[in-house]
Amino acid sequence: MVTILLAEDDKNFGIILKKELEEDKCTTVDLVSDGVEAVERFIENTYDFVLLDIKLPKLDGTNALKVIKKLNPDIPAITFSGHAGNVEMAESIEAGAIKCLTKPFEIAVLKEEVKRYIMLRRRCQ
Repeated sequence: MVTILLAEDDKNFGIILKKELEEDKCTTVDLVSDGVEAVERFIENTYDFVLLDIKLPKLDGTNALKVIKKLNPDIPAITFSGHAGNVEMAESIEAGAIKCLTKPFEIAVLKEEVKRYIMLRRRCQ
């Protein structure tokens, strides 16, 4: 089973993304709506991958990722945003994101990225 932590404050988009990612019956997604909740959930559970919107309430995605990476430096993560500028996107890469996607993005592309990194990690373990 692949477990993904998804932090997205747009409820409708979060539900769509969760549903799309869970089409693969071997994947389960925990959806949270802010950065603090993302960090709390990460502390409480074990995940294979993290997806974070950069513009989250309470704690933005980049700072949530910094905390998550301190807890587990090897966790692969992708950030995304429809409103972040180039500086914020670059900061998320510096914080440890594999990629930073601009909304709207093709969900199929995101799914392939997640699948690729999960397979790479499993091969290395």
